Amino acid sequence: MASLALLVTIIILFTLLVGPITYLLAKIGFPSIIIYILSLISILIGINFCLIATPVWYLGLLPIYCGYISIRLANKK
Repeated sequence: MASLALLVTIIILFTLLVGPITYLLAKIGFPSIIIYILSLISILIGINFCLIATPVWYLGLLPIYCGYISIRLANKK
């Protein structure tokens, strides 16, 4: 049971941190293709998390927003 709890923790942390990591990489100046791919992954993970029927669906909004902002930053450069 401890390994299952660890797996769930890793999945939730990845879901919450993929958006801010993408935003940070966009601010640093990584190549646009990497930012686009990570932003797409971030948005898809956020949408997938928003489709959960439990009351924690709003946690998926953070990766979606960060992915959107990262794409806008990559387009400016």
